[in-house]
Amino acid sequence: MKESALRDLIAQHICKLKPGLTLFQKEQYIPCEHGTKSFIDLYAKDQKGCHVLIELKRSTTASRQAIHEVNKYVERVKQYFGAKDSEIHVIIASTEWAELLLPFSRLYADAGFSVEGIQIDVSEDDLDFQVQSISPLPIVQGRSIAPWHNVYWYTDSTAFQQGIDAIEHAYRQKGIDDYVIVKFYLSDHSTPDERRAVSQARIADILNVAEATLADSVSNIAIPVYEYVAYTAVQVLPKSKCLQIISCDKDIMEEVQELLPSMEENDALCYLHECVESIEPSPQCDYYEIGYPAKFNKFCELPNCTSLGVIRHGIFSRNTVLTDKIIYAELSGEDGSTGQKLKKTVDMRNPAHMQNLKEDIATALETNPVWRNHILQIIGEIKSEFPDSEIDIHVFNPSTGIFTIYYAIRKEAGILYLPNYYILVKNPDAIRLYFGALEANGSALTFPQILQKYYDGNLAALCMTATWGGKDERDSDIIEDLGAQYRSYRSDLSNGAPTTNIFTLRDGKWRPHKMFSLMGLFNAYVEKNQTLVDQIFIKIHSHDKGTLFDFQSADIALEKYVDMATAKKRNLYYADAPSVCDICKFPLSDAKFMVDGAVRGSLSWANMCGDCFCTYGVKIGWGYGQLYKREAGKWLLVGGFCPNPEQQP
Repeated sequence: MKESALRDLIAQHICKLKPGLTLFQKEQYIPCEHGTKSFIDLYAKDQKGCHVLIELKRSTTASRQAIHEVNKYVERVKQYFGAKDSEIHVIIASTEWAELLLPFSRLYADAGFSVEGIQIDVSEDDLDFQVQSISPLPIVQGRSIAPWHNVYWYTDSTAFQQGIDAIEHAYRQKGIDDYVIVKFYLSDHSTPDERRAVSQARIADILNVAEATLADSVSNIAIPVYEYVAYTAVQVLPKSKCLQIISCDKDIMEEVQELLPSMEENDALCYLHECVESIEPSPQCDYYEIGYPAKFNKFCELPNCTSLGVIRHGIFSRNTVLTDKIIYAELSGEDGSTGQKLKKTVDMRNPAHMQNLKEDIATALETNPVWRNHILQIIGEIKSEFPDSEIDIHVFNPSTGIFTIYYAIRKEAGILYLPNYYILVKNPDAIRLYFGALEANGSALTFPQILQKYYDGNLAALCMTATWGGKDERDSDIIEDLGAQYRSYRSDLSNGAPTTNIFTLRDGKWRPHKMFSLMGLFNAYVEKNQTLVDQIFIKIHSHDKGTLFDFQSADIALEKYVDMATAKKRNLYYADAPSVCDICKFPLSDAKFMVDGAVRGSLSWANMCGDCFCTYGVKIGWGYGQLYKREAGKWLLVGGFCPNPEQQP
């Protein structure tokens, strides 16, 4: 059957192709000022009143031309009829889809108008036909490095090379082809005694005991030195590939089948990648830890860390245009894939750059709708005012909620931990700067109220989020309850330097704003919310052990000092007990323990909650600190008794 005959057959039975269609014209002519004349095979409308353009193809050779024809027809219908993209529906109907399916799938994903594919099966007598809807193929998004990494440590170069061989063997066995191994060397010139001293200090801090008590325990321990690192990351594996790999382990597969249905999509993909890594064979190493973009970035910033190169496999090996610098940037999360960072340069004249930028912004600011909407508005503004410009965009959106404030006051150069962004417009010289920062706004909730609202009042639940970097999907709500908000600002540049004209974006409009510094904004926030900031620092710091967080509550640590037999015998209560902790000002009404004791490094004493005692107290004992436990609404002395009962006040 010729294509013209197929057209006539479908025209006679247009509703069989798609119910609700009304045929307007066969071979609809559309005038055009540029290029050849255009004739739409079948021009119709649907029940919604949309323009329906039906492109018919009869052979494999002809099907290759279909996408080109469709794009041409759509643009001419928009020009000739004044139709909008939303008012156009395209149907590509073909008897052959082998060559057409892939370009159709790309068109389906990218088009601003609706597209539908239909398989036509003509009867042997050419008098009838059947239809079947075509499902587009999933569009390959290109390179996407999974943010769940692996860090393999080794003590020497021989073990290091054996470990790399083992990693490559393990991935081959699992059928994982696309991955990178970044090799690091971290020089360590410390002596055995220095390493033991560091380990002793860390263990003492974790156990909350004096370092001297551990001297004998660690004096003869040889502390290994790990100087070589194989840092691995894979191209994101589809769910189907993960399940295929996991299926070889019955126990893990049963667990996956039980847990997977209740998980959100991103959590499920993370869990599946973790399961894939746990499948044997597991690469040999001297020490292992999980990796993630922020950790990779720390490796790159360490002064004693030297990169020994990147081992590439699969797509990373075949892509000769891909530089190590780009791989490092993507491993650090600068492509926006982690929802926390984005860094790129964009040509505003390039439609593909613009589309990718908008997608990256949506990903990088998934948990920050304020800045997401602001930046999209700003991009539109730049496109309108400076259409030929180039922009540098850098977004740091940690989404760490309460930890945002804690890290800013706890870490060295803490301001670097505050969320921020900047967009530098170059046309061709730098002419405008947009930037974002946190600013104090409104009244904050108290720390107990925030803990109760987001963590059921459980400080340990808050600290546990630090194990995955502290990221919290509720970040924008938490920031608001902390008495802050995400703000955007604009400054025109003169000779590359900001002018005195600063504007802030409020209610969709740029409004004048006084000059300020980012540090000044944060200091103003701290000054306004000093009590809250102090409580955040004290409460979290008592669990911060440097490289990890101790989830054990202070109550558990204090239980060992309780002597209820002596307490009941002496029956001593604290008279006129305070209502709040003298240090953190946290209410004591719900506290289990209170300590009236000496403050470390000071001559003063204080009534302390359990957390503050663990951070600032000396010890429980006569002359150092008395431990009280809440009993029937009163504070009973349960530890730190006077050796002589008659001398007890």
